[in-house]
Amino acid sequence: MHFDLAHAIVTVALLFATLFVLKKVGVITEGEERKFSWTAVIAMAIVVFILNLIWPYGP
Repeated sequence: MHFDLAHAIVTVALLFATLFVLKKVGVITEGEERKFSWTAVIAMAIVVFILNLIWPYGP
């Protein structure tokens, strides 16, 4: 159970970091923060995919 919680916390932290980087790079601008962005979705999917390759979820 502790590993599942740790995995979830790390996943959320990486997703927030991804959003922060996308805003800093300029992919997501001030006016587009609440709009749907395929670039953000793809970036988040790649980050979660890499995390799950490094640290598989579950037993």
